[in-house]
Amino acid sequence: MRRAYRAMAAAGLAALSLAAPPLGCGGPKPADPDQARATLAMALDAWRDGRTIDEVTNGSPPIIVADPSWKAGFKLSRYQVAETARPAGFDLKIPVELWLQDPKGKAVQEKVKYTVSIQPSRTVIRSPM
Repeated sequence: MRRAYRAMAAAGLAALSLAAPPLGCGGPKPADPDQARATLAMALDAWRDGRTIDEVTNGSPPIIVADPSWKAGFKLSRYQVAETARPAGFDLKIPVELWLQDPKGKAVQEKVKYTVSIQPSRTVIRSPM
């Protein structure tokens, strides 16, 4: 009796493992470089055009942004996105050169990196160098 029960249980587990999808399927995929760059450009264009982080977060499409200079009131006059980008997990880390004006009007130039994600939501986060 025990032998028959064990054989049925083993057969049931084998059937379940074949019917179940493999772990990891259907989950997040690495960021598409073109979509990540487009998301970064939308955020930086909005900053350059004088919009606030809240306006970008509540815009269409919504983009969650974290940048201390933008939040502190710096103005972006122009930017240049580097050709090189590297994967960072499911995200993309993209170097950017920023030409800014601080709140007192002084010109500032910075080389920074942004970590950009497109799923599950679009995010642009300034990374520590």
